[in-house]
Amino acid sequence: MKIISALTALCLVVLQAAPALAVQHHGGTEGLVAHQIGHLLFMAGMVYLLISTWCERHSASGWPEFTTFLVFILLWNLLTFSGHWLAEYINPNQFQNQGGHHIYFTIHSSADLLFYLSRLDHLLLLPALYFLFLALRKWRRQP
Repeated sequence: MKIISALTALCLVVLQAAPALAVQHHGGTEGLVAHQIGHLLFMAGMVYLLISTWCERHSASGWPEFTTFLVFILLWNLLTFSGHWLAEYINPNQFQNQGGHHIYFTIHSSADLLFYLSRLDHLLLLPALYFLFLALRKWRRQP
């Protein structure tokens, strides 16, 4: 009975969901620069954690998963950083719009391809968070 109630509640939430509008626009050049500095600092922190994890040769339960998380989050950060940078050079005419929405993007160069792939950053972020979850779960179960 609890499963049916949970599924019913989940269906109601999904059916009533509004657009998340999860795109952050940066105010002018200074907004983008501050945001990119944040990415650089975050990358530096992840590199520090990755190096310290490797140097201390952590192999106990949870550490391999945490190291994998760090690699994925670092790759995500590099991809996102480059995507923000490339977005400044993309010709707006490469986006084809219909009804106020982008329906496709025309790729003319390798930079365009990298920009397009940077929009798929969730393909790195979701596995990263999954490995973080696995590491935290293993650490929680340790005596």
